Amino acid sequence: MKRLSQLSLFALAILVLAQCEPTLNERTPDPGQADFSNYVAVGNSLTAGYADNALHRDGQLNSFPNILAEQMEEAGGGFFFQPLVNPGVGSNADGQARLVLRLVMGPGGTPTLAPVPAAESGQDIFSRTVQGPFNNMGVVGARSFHLLIPGYGNLNPFFGRLMSDPQATVLGDAMMAEPTFFTLWIGNNDVLGYATSGGTGQGFAEIGDPAAVAGNDITPMNVFSGSIDAVAATLTAGGAKGAVINIPDVTSIPFFTTVPWNGLVLSAEQAQQLRAGYAAQGVPEQFIPDFQPGQNGFVIADPDLPDAVPPQLRFRMAQEGELILLSVPQNEIREEGLGSITPIPDQFTLRGAQIQEVQQATNAFNTKLRETASAFDLAFVDVNSVLEAAKTGLVFDAVLLNTRFVQGGIFSLDGVHISPRGAAVVANEVMKSINAKYGSTLSPVNISAYEGVQFP
Repeated sequence: MKRLSQLSLFALAILVLAQCEPTLNERTPDPGQADFSNYVAVGNSLTAGYADNALHRDGQLNSFPNILAEQMEEAGGGFFFQPLVNPGVGSNADGQARLVLRLVMGPGGTPTLAPVPAAESGQDIFSRTVQGPFNNMGVVGARSFHLLIPGYGNLNPFFGRLMSDPQATVLGDAMMAEPTFFTLWIGNNDVLGYATSGGTGQGFAEIGDPAAVAGNDITPMNVFSGSIDAVAATLTAGGAKGAVINIPDVTSIPFFTTVPWNGLVLSAEQAQQLRAGYAAQGVPEQFIPDFQPGQNGFVIADPDLPDAVPPQLRFRMAQEGELILLSVPQNEIREEGLGSITPIPDQFTLRGAQIQEVQQATNAFNTKLRETASAFDLAFVDVNSVLEAAKTGLVFDAVLLNTRFVQGGIFSLDGVHISPRGAAVVANEVMKSINAKYGSTLSPVNISAYEGVQFP
């Protein structure tokens, strides 16, 4: 009985002390000089929430603008209206509505296409029962100048499902939402198409005609610069504040860094057999790749070799720093001798001069984006530096992240678009810049609360 009494008294004392503890009032986030009541996000697939090779609802709900809007809500932000696709459906890169096939981790740790669960018969991404204006105006595939083209929805089905009328522009529909605050993340596709095609289009040019820009070309500087100025001027015309986000160096993302340039590993016997095989096909000795035991550069096509080299002999070993694209048919490398017996075609590689074109354009575009942010007195978000630092690893909320394919956590399984965890990293960087520029106190999100790789 005595022991029970002592325990009871101790418990009572703890209860009394707990009741006497002072209450700590959590600080309510403050908008500072910004007005978050109507936030509009303008951009491309990185804004839309496209991930794992598809536009789907899970990606949209975990897009960086939606994450950002949830934090803005605590500082006076309003409802963030997204053009959500139906559960279990969506669209892949061609924009056609279907039961969406997104990349997930399959057996053995290999990314594989799989339908999103819970699809219902007859659903498609065009069967929306609500119309705009929308707060998320991220359009998959859009370049800087596409935001200004009347009727762009007739050319791009991802905008076609959003457009207010057949002659609408992306920017015009964004302005219908009457933004008080905006983010602008555009320019990635202005260089990405050239890079993902293996540099088969026009490289970086100072002057050009937007009507002549093909999907595998880098957007000319004058076109990019004029488009960014026009977009920023329109978005700020009503007094809206905002943030301009720069673009990552695409040559450092998993789509370009996963397949090693020197992934051809040979035994002494295999190296000798390959040299003999080229000789048997009549290849002159000076053009036979110098296969050696151990790691070798893959054999790649190089149309830019001197004219003195016959077209059928314009191949060589890849060199350090050159890139093999993730789109290369890897089963043909493993089973059919692609990259050893036969050269990897030009569209699956980025060689030295092509990499320089990409990086020159990226640097020029990012300089312009920074200048535009300064000229219009907007926040500037240097996502490029964050992703560059992430190549060697960054720790967020006790989670180690990097830009490696699958394991890194920042990029989704298509190797180009960010994962929900990557979107959270971007959202936090955007909030950091907004807080610094406008004196707001938006709260960062917990990175570990968002997933990286999607499993079935």
